Amino acid sequence: MIHCVDIIEARKRKWDGNLPKDQELTASIAHNLLLPENIHLVYEIQENPEYLIEMAFYIVNKEKRTVPFFLNDVQKSFLSDLRKAIEEHKAGNQRGIKLIVLKGRQQGFTSFITAYQLAATITQRNFSGMTVADSADNTATIFEDKARFPYSLLPDPLKPSEKFNNRKELHFDVLNSRWRCTTAGGEGAGRSKTINFFHGSEVAFWPDYENTMTALQGAFTTDCIQILETTANGYNEFKKLWDDAMKSENNWEPKFYEWWRT
Repeated sequence: MIHCVDIIEARKRKWDGNLPKDQELTASIAHNLLLPENIHLVYEIQENPEYLIEMAFYIVNKEKRTVPFFLNDVQKSFLSDLRKAIEEHKAGNQRGIKLIVLKGRQQGFTSFITAYQLAATITQRNFSGMTVADSADNTATIFEDKARFPYSLLPDPLKPSEKFNNRKELHFDVLNSRWRCTTAGGEGAGRSKTINFFHGSEVAFWPDYENTMTALQGAFTTDCIQILETTANGYNEFKKLWDDAMKSENNWEPKFYEWWRT
């Protein structure tokens, strides 16, 4: 029986820089995913959304080329930390899933977390994700470049029925799943009935961390995955939050990824 990891390894082996050739491969992958005899692959992806990223997603690299989205070493390390936190929560060993990340620049955290939420949104019923960015410009960049662009290149069979696909939100009506991107301090930051995956991007640069998070708290489900990530920005609310996490004085789990790892 073939598994998602086998398909990922095959795509990696076959990638030779020929984009149209790879797109033919991803179209074939999408077709086979929907065959009744391969329903186990769908279950694997629903349990591990990251599989779909490496099976079918694209990203623009630093040379401005569109390439398959294969995880780098830092993204793999973070994924391992996220998986462990999810498993510990499911086993009842910790109350929530709250990761606070201090990172180097251009390590791909926002790209990966956005892709992870996108994969969950198009494969899981009732998924409700949100990313809050530090500025309106970065909100637009995250939505257009890190979500809408890879979504637009997916084979059509992998695209669910849409209710919204606009500047800030992807909403799939049959699945009742959605992902939204908004700006810290903006009017939309607290307007959500439920959020079961939350990503705060460049939190050290938010204009008002405490009030923004207070406005959101009521929307988080009890099992909400919460991820705060940022590069350093001097002494501010995030620095205190990080220091307290390092001393186990709050319920955030600190993760540090050195700049030289990429």
